[in-house]
Amino acid sequence: MTGCDLTIKILEEQGVKNVFSYPGGVVIPLFDAFYRSDTDIKQYEPCHEQHGVHAADGYARSSGEVGVAITTSGPGATNTVTAVATAYLDSIPIVVITGQVTQDLLGKDSFQEVDITSITYQITKHSFLVTDPTMLAATLREAFRIAKSGRPGPVVVDVPKDIFMAEMEYHPKPLADTSQVPKAKRDAILRAAEFIEKAERPVIYAGGGIIKSGGSEVLQEFAHKTGIPVANSLMGLGSIDRNDPLSLGMVGMHGSNEANLAVINSDTIIAIGTRFSDRATGNITSFMRDKKIIHIDIDPTEFEKNVATNVHIMGDAKDVLEQLTEIVEEGSYPEWYKQIEDWKITHSHVSDFTPQDIIQTINAAYPDAYVVTEVGQHQMWIGQEWKFKFPGQLLTSGGLGTMGFGMGAAYGAQIAHPEADVLLFAGDGSFRMNCNELITLKRYNLPVKIFLFDNNALGMVRQWQDLFQEGRYAETDLNANNEVDYLKLAEACGIKNFNVETQEDLDKTLEEIKDLREPVLVRCKIDHDEGVYPIVPAGNPIDELYYK
Repeated sequence: MTGCDLTIKILEEQGVKNVFSYPGGVVIPLFDAFYRSDTDIKQYEPCHEQHGVHAADGYARSSGEVGVAITTSGPGATNTVTAVATAYLDSIPIVVITGQVTQDLLGKDSFQEVDITSITYQITKHSFLVTDPTMLAATLREAFRIAKSGRPGPVVVDVPKDIFMAEMEYHPKPLADTSQVPKAKRDAILRAAEFIEKAERPVIYAGGGIIKSGGSEVLQEFAHKTGIPVANSLMGLGSIDRNDPLSLGMVGMHGSNEANLAVINSDTIIAIGTRFSDRATGNITSFMRDKKIIHIDIDPTEFEKNVATNVHIMGDAKDVLEQLTEIVEEGSYPEWYKQIEDWKITHSHVSDFTPQDIIQTINAAYPDAYVVTEVGQHQMWIGQEWKFKFPGQLLTSGGLGTMGFGMGAAYGAQIAHPEADVLLFAGDGSFRMNCNELITLKRYNLPVKIFLFDNNALGMVRQWQDLFQEGRYAETDLNANNEVDYLKLAEACGIKNFNVETQEDLDKTLEEIKDLREPVLVRCKIDHDEGVYPIVPAGNPIDELYYK
């Protein structure tokens, strides 16, 4: 068979059911092989390669499987870079197969030639260029193994056209075992248990790593046995039911008063699967504030990178927590709980119909939906307000903060879970970066429900300009002279659309769309002066929260 046929065989072997692919010159033979084959793999074509890779990312986040994207060489490959970096910063397992010019044209500035393996070297777990036909199968298998083993992440495989067209044989092989990880050292677990037993004001700080390990249920068992409250990074939301009395919600720049004060005033932090991002810790010196830190992570490069620790435990978070749960004693901290409860405060808004009202109403209507966000104010409002119930329920770009991430990720999640409700929350700034993908939603009739928060502004940047630039709104007020009618844009794509400006509008719209199994756009008009509060100015201690 040809390399193209073999590529499809390897994808089938790896259990791939869906790929997000965009054709181009050097991958014509591969697409032709898909066309000719009787494979059950379904192809979904985005309007832009970046959003196809975001779709593979969203598919992976919501399913736990490796997402797969295919692009052509040159601009097709470079269009994937931001999406690959997004997956890398959030540790998402995807394999991106890029076509490349024939090997005799490499290094000659040939038409649509770029060295994509070098370009993506810093934003992947590994990048491959296949130069030997006999290594194509092994390379593709290794790409999947790397993507999903240990701390997951993206892998790029660049395949020259002559490799795709070369004759070769296929020999089936069993899937690589990626479940084996180094066992945590028992003495480190015992030392951690000693610190936990001595703690008087402990907090669990759970990040995205606990979700990726499949250990969210064990986390809740551990928290309930020890009585220790749980704060989350943005990526860790969903690892504990937000309605659980021990859940403090999100911590950091836009964390709640009680979550931030609990974390910074704790005497012991059990950090699980988190890298202590600057957005979560604020000023590191103030964050440390005479506390003991136990850090559990599968990636040893995270230890001591941002904070000094008293105990670090390298291993699978689920396995470590299972062992800790067995040996720690039952506990309760009534005075600590009361102090945390006393720290709760509310703040005022500039309008009667607020983003918080909108989110709470939609949350009540769709408590079990997968929630996808773009990046900006709406993302933080979702992090603050949505009552996440299960791991993987939130899909958002945390590490890179990629505007334009959400549309592709949403339909990737919808393809992974065709019967589920998938909601996309977008700001009008992010929506401008990917609204062409409305065409993809309609083409495949993917029933993603889009709630567009329209404030005619790049809201988060505008808020910072208000707070720190004396209200000089440089290039953040959108549509100053001509407001875009996003409803007509949806209509042009054949997508049902609704306008919401009041609570009554929202209630009526939710009733109308509740049973629709087709894409929907709901434009929610909000005041451009609404901000995300509280906010901790960058570099400040996280207990210095600003309200307005």
